[in-house]
Amino acid sequence: MKRLALFLFALCSTLFAAQPDSAKAPTDKPNILVIIADDLGYADIGVHCGKEVPTPNIDALAASGVRCTNGYVTAPYCSPSRAGFLTGKSQTRFGHEFNPHVGDEAKLGLPLDQRTIANVLHDAGYATALVGKWHQGFDAAHHPQSRGFDEFFGFLVGGHNFLLHKDAEPEFGSAHSHDMIYRGREVQHLDGYTTDLFTDEALGFMNRNAAKPWFLYLAYNAVHTPLEIAEKLKSRIPAPVTDENRRGYLSLLLGLDDAIGRVMAEVKAKHPNTLVFFFSDNGGSGRKPFFAYNTGINTPLRGDKGQTLEGGIRVPFFVSWPGQLPAGKTYDYPVSAMDVLPTACAIANAKQPDGIEGVNLLPHLIGEKAAAPHETLAWRFGPQKAIRRGNWKLVDVRDMEAKTQSGWQLYDLSTDIGETKNLAVEKPELVAALSKAWEDWNSKNMAPQWHGSPNEDPTAPAKPAAKARQKKK
Repeated sequence: MKRLALFLFALCSTLFAAQPDSAKAPTDKPNILVIIADDLGYADIGVHCGKEVPTPNIDALAASGVRCTNGYVTAPYCSPSRAGFLTGKSQTRFGHEFNPHVGDEAKLGLPLDQRTIANVLHDAGYATALVGKWHQGFDAAHHPQSRGFDEFFGFLVGGHNFLLHKDAEPEFGSAHSHDMIYRGREVQHLDGYTTDLFTDEALGFMNRNAAKPWFLYLAYNAVHTPLEIAEKLKSRIPAPVTDENRRGYLSLLLGLDDAIGRVMAEVKAKHPNTLVFFFSDNGGSGRKPFFAYNTGINTPLRGDKGQTLEGGIRVPFFVSWPGQLPAGKTYDYPVSAMDVLPTACAIANAKQPDGIEGVNLLPHLIGEKAAAPHETLAWRFGPQKAIRRGNWKLVDVRDMEAKTQSGWQLYDLSTDIGETKNLAVEKPELVAALSKAWEDWNSKNMAPQWHGSPNEDPTAPAKPAAKARQKKK
C-alpha cells in the first residue's frame, strides 16, 4: 500500500510538473507586428481585384487571417493617421490634425503628453522597434526613442528617396529628406533600396529578440513618392504601362510585396506566435497634382488621399494570428486603426492609457461578440467632416481643384460603396441626426496645433512652404 501511494505521488508530481510547460504556450505573450504601407491604392492589390502587377504575398497575408472589408484609418493623410494608430484615439482630440511640417519644432509632432503603443508595450516587457517612416516630429523630444521605441532605423519626416547612395550628402527637409536614414539618433551613410534595407532590419530585430516578446512597427515608405524604380524591378513592370509615374508606382508595389513575403516567411518559420496587422496609412494618392500624387487607384471607392470620402479613409486592413484567428475570413463591420492599441494591450496584459477610443478587436473577429465594435466612427480634417453609423455615412468633402466644400452629403454604403447617390434631400431627418452626432463628437476635439498646407487647411498662410532642405554636415 505504501509503495502504491509513493507511486501515485510520483506520478501526480510528474503530471503537475509537466503541466506548466504544456499550458505555457497559450499564456505566452505573443509578438505584435504592425505593417503599414504608405498611400497604397485600395484597388492596386490582387485581393481587391488589382491586376496590373501580381501581389501574391500581400494577398497571402490577407488569406492567412481576417480581411476587414470596412477597415478605416483616423485621417486621410499620413502623419495624423499614424498619430491615431499610435495613440488609440482620434488625433483631433489632441490637435494633431495636419502633417507637422511648418511651425515651432518643439511643438511639431505627436504631443508629448500622449502615450504610444510602444510606451505601453515596453512597460509590459516587450522589446520595441520602429523600422521605416516616423513622421511624428523631428526634434529630440519627438524622436521615436523618446516615445517608447527601444530601437529606430528609418527616417523622421514625411518622405524619403528609395535609392540610397552612401557618398551623397544627407539633406533634411521637414516634409522630405534625402539620403538621411538614421540608426537610433545617428545618420547612416548607406547604399541600397530602402524597402530592402527596412526588411533586413526588421528581420534582424525579430531574431535578436527571439527570447522575449517583441513589438515591431514596420512602416514602409512604399508606395509614396518619389516614384523611383530599382534596377532589379524594371523587367517586372508590364510593358503596356507607359506612364512613367504609374511605372514607378508599380515598381514600388512590387518591391513592397516582395518585402512582405520575406517578412511573413520569417514570422511563419521562427515567430509563429505573432499577431500581425497590415493596413495603409490612407488611400491612394490618385488626384494629380495633390498630396504627393502617386497614381494610386481606389476603385470602387470614391475620392483619394486627403479627402474624407471612402477613397481617402477606407484602406486594405488585414489581421492575422495563426491558431488564434480564423484564416480566409472576411469581417464586414467597420474597424479602425485606433483599435490596434487596445487589441495589443489585451493580449499583452498591458495597461491602457487614458482616453482610448479604440476597442479590442479579437472578441469580434473570432465571433465571441456579435455586435459591431463601433456604433459610430467620425473624422475631421480641416473643413472636411464625416461620420459613419451603421451603413449610413454623412460627409462634407473638399473639392481640391475648386477649393470648395460639398456641404453635407448622405450615402448608404451597403448599396453605394462608391458614394455616387446623395440621399441628403430624401432623408433630412437622418442628415439632422447624424450631423448632430458629428457635432457632439467634434465638441471634444481640439483646435489644430499647427497649420497644414492650403489644400487641406484653408486657414493656413498663403504659402506655408515646408522648411527648405538643409545639408547636414
